[in-house]
Amino acid sequence: MNKSQIISVLASSGTGKTYNLAKRYLYLLLGSDDNTGIKNIIVVTFTNKAAVEMKYRVIDYLKKAALALDTGNFFDELKLTKDKIAQRSAAVLKDIFKFYDNFNISTIDSFKNRILKSCAMNIDLSPNFVIEQDYSDNLMFSLEIFLQKAQDSENLRNIVRQYLSQYLMKDSGWFPKNNIYNEIEKVFKESGNTGKDILPYGGVSFRDEIALRSTAIIEKIKRFAGLLPNIQAKKYYSDAVEKVLNAGREIFFSMDIPTKFAYETIEYIKDAEINTEADELWSEINKDIKSLCDFYMENYYGVYSYIYSKVALEFDLRSKKDGIVFLNEINKKTVSFFEKDNAVMPEVYYRLSEKYRHFLIDEFQDTSLVQWTGIKRFLEESLAEGGTFFYVGDMKQAIYAFRGGKSEIFDAASKEFLSMDVDIKNLNRNFRSGRSIVDFNNDIFSKENIKRFLNEFYKKKNIECNFSKFIEAYSFPRQETPTEHNYGYIEIDIIDKTCENVKEEIKQRFINCTFQVLKRFNSKDITVLCRANDEVFTVSSWLLENGLDVESSQTLNIRNNNIIKQIVSLLMFINSPLDVLSFSSFILGDIFSKISGIKSAEFEKFIFACNKRNRTETFYKTFKDRYENLWNEYFKDFFMNAGFAPVYELTLAALEKFKVTDNFSGSRAFIMRFLELIKDFETQDSGLKNFLEYFDGLKDNEDSLYIKSAFGNGIKVMTVHKAKGLQFPVVIIPFLKLSVKPAGKPYFDSSGDKIKPFNILKSITKFSRKAKEIYDREKVNSLLSELNVTYVSMTRAEYELYAIVPPKFGASNNAILALLGNNVLTSGIKQIRTQDNNGKDNIIIDSFGSGYKDIQKYLKSTDKTAVDINNSSKKSSIIHYALSKITSLKSKNINDCVSYALRITKRKFFFEDVEFCREKLNKLFMSEKILGLFLYDEKNIYNEKEIISSTGETFRIDKLIVLDDEVIIVDFQVLNSEEKKNKEQAERRSALISEIYPGKKISVYTAEY
Repeated sequence: MNKSQIISVLASSGTGKTYNLAKRYLYLLLGSDDNTGIKNIIVVTFTNKAAVEMKYRVIDYLKKAALALDTGNFFDELKLTKDKIAQRSAAVLKDIFKFYDNFNISTIDSFKNRILKSCAMNIDLSPNFVIEQDYSDNLMFSLEIFLQKAQDSENLRNIVRQYLSQYLMKDSGWFPKNNIYNEIEKVFKESGNTGKDILPYGGVSFRDEIALRSTAIIEKIKRFAGLLPNIQAKKYYSDAVEKVLNAGREIFFSMDIPTKFAYETIEYIKDAEINTEADELWSEINKDIKSLCDFYMENYYGVYSYIYSKVALEFDLRSKKDGIVFLNEINKKTVSFFEKDNAVMPEVYYRLSEKYRHFLIDEFQDTSLVQWTGIKRFLEESLAEGGTFFYVGDMKQAIYAFRGGKSEIFDAASKEFLSMDVDIKNLNRNFRSGRSIVDFNNDIFSKENIKRFLNEFYKKKNIECNFSKFIEAYSFPRQETPTEHNYGYIEIDIIDKTCENVKEEIKQRFINCTFQVLKRFNSKDITVLCRANDEVFTVSSWLLENGLDVESSQTLNIRNNNIIKQIVSLLMFINSPLDVLSFSSFILGDIFSKISGIKSAEFEKFIFACNKRNRTETFYKTFKDRYENLWNEYFKDFFMNAGFAPVYELTLAALEKFKVTDNFSGSRAFIMRFLELIKDFETQDSGLKNFLEYFDGLKDNEDSLYIKSAFGNGIKVMTVHKAKGLQFPVVIIPFLKLSVKPAGKPYFDSSGDKIKPFNILKSITKFSRKAKEIYDREKVNSLLSELNVTYVSMTRAEYELYAIVPPKFGASNNAILALLGNNVLTSGIKQIRTQDNNGKDNIIIDSFGSGYKDIQKYLKSTDKTAVDINNSSKKSSIIHYALSKITSLKSKNINDCVSYALRITKRKFFFEDVEFCREKLNKLFMSEKILGLFLYDEKNIYNEKEIISSTGETFRIDKLIVLDDEVIIVDFQVLNSEEKKNKEQAERRSALISEIYPGKKISVYTAEY
């Protein structure tokens, strides 16, 4: 095993990052003689999915090693015997299963969360704080509090006035509050990414200062205009001067200053006499305008900074009051904690109850500098005591700059720990893709081609910037492939710039390409990669239009499922019977049409007739009169009992009434997700109205809105960012493009202790050297990030890669054309794959026999005694549930106990008449034998007792009576039922009870009702 304390692994796509991380982890555990345990090693991944995969690999290798199964050459470098490896692997597995919390493989956010949780009091946090992701409601609420306070504070009112005067300088729309929110949200994100606060507002009125300076400049330009007739300057000087004098100060507010004022000297016509006074005046004007542009750039966001600082105070107060820390704030909280003092580390280890000696970090290129700050404090401690640091990544795959990721972080270890040698390993063998694909990417992303692209493209763009970051990122050896990877096909389809309808052309070529691939591959083998969610939506729609199965954020969102939409419409009508639109939507939908046997066309005519008559009578009453039988059968109970039943029970009853899962089995996964969402809601809140508001308010990026996909049989459509770390047999990129635009405003300078926002317009870069440097740097950084995204998308395919190249990206030429250059755009041989028509949909394992009894088995936290709404013997379920609510009748009134049990049962079976049970139960207790089973002390009786065998088999006992010398098992069964418990199962259950209560007599009674 490598004995270096710091090891850096540069791993290009497909070279086995996870394999090497798992190998390092296991070598540290199995190969060390210093009692290193799982609690001394921490692995930090970038995503939860990567953490799960890493854990799976580690456990899989340990299991194989412990059982002496084949692990190839994985453990060869350990220099241990197979018996020793097996022995140590078994011991590690035992530790993992016994102390799973010490199995430290998690995301960096989870790691920081553990630190904050352990030391919450030190940074003025509640020890029980909750981490939430969506901060938008809290941030908007805090902004509204600030605006309310501005009504009573002259100082704050002046700030708002300054903002409004600045806001009105541009055509910004009718809702200034939204503009404020959008700008302060950008600062909030940057503060979270960097862990820094914004630079305090200087107090200068931006508009007043611009007005003052522009007035002085205009006076000088007027003087210069008086000199123009006497000098022989080129004509465009007089044109520029005339434009400014006609526009007045507004031209400086909009920064639409003629470019000729950027010239430092006057250009005279040939052989003209130099005018010294004009030259000096022009030089003053030039300097004043440059100074004005610098002021504009540096102070435009001053008033926003002030508002943000006040809103941030309100935000922190509200978050602290609610015991919430938002995910975006974790970096900032961690930095403030570690910057307190140098003596903090022993306390951290004390509170964590463990000490980390070895650190392994995946996707290191996506680590932000502020995240590195926290990790570095741990490393300083561990490396000083002989610990190690192992990090893996690829600068070409740094695509999370918008989250604060910095690819230059790769140099951080060598700079921070100068006294230690860094062992750098390069992985350049690609185990993922066919040779043709690897060779193509080797050519396109080679150092030579990147240099050519930058020189050719940016010379035309007048970009003045150092491209060393580009060159360094793409200075890697050509990837090799294993001998057996002699396959692969790539095809780049370029749309001609003369094409009139580019989007339609892309659609046709994409659909044609997809159907051609489907002749040789299954749908589940194809993945479509897009740059943004709007493209995912567009492509998904194209595929659905052509009758193809699709898995995407569009199709996996329960809100977009037609059956869920109809269920929500029904719930909205139940909540508000006057909601005509919701009731109309439901009766026109497939659910009601199927159960009623009436085609939706008839209901359309009915609705049209109602509208035509324009009657004042309520719509649902008109429906009730026209379709009385349907109303009584399907709506009356809901209408009469609305507001009394829990949302979960109400929804279950609706699903049963309309036989939704029976009639629409393809939507079972979506129904399960919807029911789980209701369950989660009811742990925090209650009421149908509240649930509908909650459901409507969920953001589209909420995980709770999506069914859990393990990739099924449909064509997958996803963004490149979600595809990071994954691989697919066939990849199609319908919009292959490369943007050269810089990131959106404002531009942040976070190099100092505080964040400084800049407003850099392209027009300002002609006057301000500083603005041009920042603008060019951001443009290059943006391009590098875009190029990395392109690299990631082009390196996901195993067998075949297709891409369609539009000629334009917005109004600009598509820079990908310059990157492709003269490289061959089609190569390799198309793969012939055996069609597999027996694949099962893995979106969700369809283990449902039918209806909801089976669904409830798979719902998390579902009450085991929940309504059996698909069982023909529902009455027996009700009786059984009522019996479970009667423990002992000793010294009690039977009628009172029965009444109590029926009241509880009614809450569960809200829409059912449970009174029939009274006669059944009273008749049951007339039997002296059965009544005797209810006359023991309550402390000795256990209803619905669940026991588990050593093999994991679960048994539920209706009534278990434990006495000093005897254990009585009671089963309640329907009279003459054919569903009597399996004899063998009953014997196993009795044997298990004997093991639990050795030496006691075991008696079994069956009570029939």
